[in-house]
Amino acid sequence: MAVTTTAITVTAPRAAAQVNPNQTITPWQVNATSADASGCEEIKATPGAGYALVIERLIVGIGAAITVTVGSGETGPGSVEGDTFGPIGGAAGTYSFDFRDRPVQLTANKSLTFDASGAGTVGVYVEGYTRAS
Repeated sequence: MAVTTTAITVTAPRAAAQVNPNQTITPWQVNATSADASGCEEIKATPGAGYALVIERLIVGIGAAITVTVGSGETGPGSVEGDTFGPIGGAAGTYSFDFRDRPVQLTANKSLTFDASGAGTVGVYVEGYTRAS
């Protein structure tokens, strides 16, 4: 199922499933594409009070000479609140980050967002899980 707003399309290629009934870890994957992410875009919604999103893999495809910042929450008029990754890029290309050996936990109860320095096609693929913070 795709959710479309004015500038971004987000899809979830893998349905969330609980890894272990005795744990509060829910895995997820998201793809997000935008022709102009310069206004800050939400990739994954806030998980709720007491929970945090954890990033295991991040792949960013950039179609122009712009930079992309990925992190938690949105502040002010369209910028990532907690810059976790970035700025990434500066030139068109694909940038891949694998954190499965040391996953990166975002701020509790904050959405996963990305922002670009200007107009240009951006594709972001993220794998991770939600857990109690």
